[in-house]
Amino acid sequence: MRRLILAALMAAFATPALAQDEGVAAQMDRAEQAIRRDMTPAGVEVERAAPNDLRVRMPADITFDFNEAYIKREFLPRVRQLGRIMQDSPALTISITGHADAIGSDAYNQRLSERRAYALGNALIDEGVRRRRIEASGMGEMAPIASNATEWGRARNRRVEIRLQGAQASYDPKFDEPRFQ
Repeated sequence: MRRLILAALMAAFATPALAQDEGVAAQMDRAEQAIRRDMTPAGVEVERAAPNDLRVRMPADITFDFNEAYIKREFLPRVRQLGRIMQDSPALTISITGHADAIGSDAYNQRLSERRAYALGNALIDEGVRRRRIEASGMGEMAPIASNATEWGRARNRRVEIRLQGAQASYDPKFDEPRFQ
């Protein structure tokens, strides 16, 4: 009898977790469909790396002017779309990583990549996405995807990448800050 009660309790507590995972998967699927539909025509690359990991690469030539960290006016509608996608997908978090080419000092490129990631993060906050759902960082010139020996390669390396993932259960008070600094 005890085993039956224990099994029933375990099933009762396991079911909400399963339902939550299904909710995350459904939100991830909808987010992927919307991003592919709305952003790939603008040059954004989308990859479903895992069931709970959607990666989006935004080339700098469509998001930022050379050597700048202000989002181009032409790209702001895509940022608004991404904000709506995040609003419609409350179980998802977003990680934004800025990248730079190898022109300039390491320190300058590191700071530029951070400023670009922060600019996109702050734009999403302006669109109503909660700060605690956004992580932003810069990699500088440390993670190239092409050779820095050519202009084409340098242009590929100047980019912002985002990852959408299922929300983590842990809490970090630094994510209660209102904006990226």
